[in-house]
Amino acid sequence: NAEDKDKYMMVCHAPAQVTLAGHDGAQAEYMGVYELNGEVVHDGPLYVKSSGAEGYLFRNNNSRPDRLGKWMVTDREEGVYGNKGFFLSAEAAELPSKPGLVWQHTLLPWSVVCELVWHGGLVYFHDEPGITCT
Repeated sequence: NAEDKDKYMMVCHAPAQVTLAGHDGAQAEYMGVYELNGEVVHDGPLYVKSSGAEGYLFRNNNSRPDRLGKWMVTDREEGVYGNKGFFLSAEAAELPSKPGLVWQHTLLPWSVVCELVWHGGLVYFHDEPGITCT
């Protein structure tokens, strides 16, 4: 069907790997190389961290609070499907490696992020202009 073809084409045009770099504070272990795994999640290709800490780079599909189409990094698969994470692109993009894309970060630990999201609260992110995804 046409929807499956579009998803296949999206994965085919996505880079095989991207590198997230430029953050050395809390959760710095999630900087590194992410490899395309061939799955489409939330209308975007899913990337999995290639070594070290478990990590996932995915496209967010939560429209509240204006996060639809923004890229997010999480440390567990349940975060992918629940749109929970600690790095977020400042704007929506077709791919996480869009030139000039600004990234944001939250210092909240995973348990607090989950609690806030579960109760309908918002997790606030601040700009981290040193983070790049290439």
